[in-house]
Amino acid sequence: DLFQVSEGRGAAEYVDPVEFFRRTYLTEGLRTLLSQAVGRLVGDGGVPVVDLQTNFGGGKTHSMLALYHLFGGSKSSSLPGVEAVLAEAGVATAPAARRAVLVGTDLSPGQVHTKPDGTTIRTMWGELAYQLGGKEGYALVADSDRRATSPGSDVLAELFRRHAPVLVLIDEWVAYARQCVGKNDIPAGNFDTQASFAQALTEAAKRAPRTLVVASIPASRIEVGGQNGEHALEALKNVFERVGKAWRPASADEGFEIVRR
Repeated sequence: DLFQVSEGRGAAEYVDPVEFFRRTYLTEGLRTLLSQAVGRLVGDGGVPVVDLQTNFGGGKTHSMLALYHLFGGSKSSSLPGVEAVLAEAGVATAPAARRAVLVGTDLSPGQVHTKPDGTTIRTMWGELAYQLGGKEGYALVADSDRRATSPGSDVLAELFRRHAPVLVLIDEWVAYARQCVGKNDIPAGNFDTQASFAQALTEAAKRAPRTLVVASIPASRIEVGGQNGEHALEALKNVFERVGKAWRPASADEGFEIVRR
């Protein structure tokens, strides 16, 4: 679970970067994803937004964990298999990035979340800003968070510039957004604000240097959970198709190998 790992919880093979890469089969697609991410975060061009499209069991979470660990500040030479990734990117080491992990099944749009320092978070953008910059980062979006209205892309781009290099990982967004459909009285705001945030986020990632947003959008309607889920899926897909690059880091066989190894 991506959220658990970001909290430092879980089995060592997932939490410990060295052990994770030792057990990970770096497919050609995954190597390319990682090397292009390195290029983006060192400022050497690259795609700013990736739509990580995988079918269930296709290595989606594992790919996100690989990105999370690669830019976590570990000595690159200690991570098995990463040398080839860096060589492909033309750099000696991966940069340590500010990382934000947003997992829709671990965030509740109907609840206000209080951080250890007393900061109260209502929305996905409030959580994003807080993870990247603490209270200072949250202050940039505080009004939008309190009013449950999406911040503009200019505000998000400023957030990213202040804390670059920035890696944003979003998993299970459809599961989160579908709970906002038809709701106008929850802390996270209604579904329209989710769609507006998705657009602002992707535009900001384009404009801010050394910023990469990776989101997992289900490739199959089977995973989305009913009519509200389908509505959320279509809206988010439309946004990411305009700005992002679809990526399939593992075939079905490769996905099995990633899990098995």
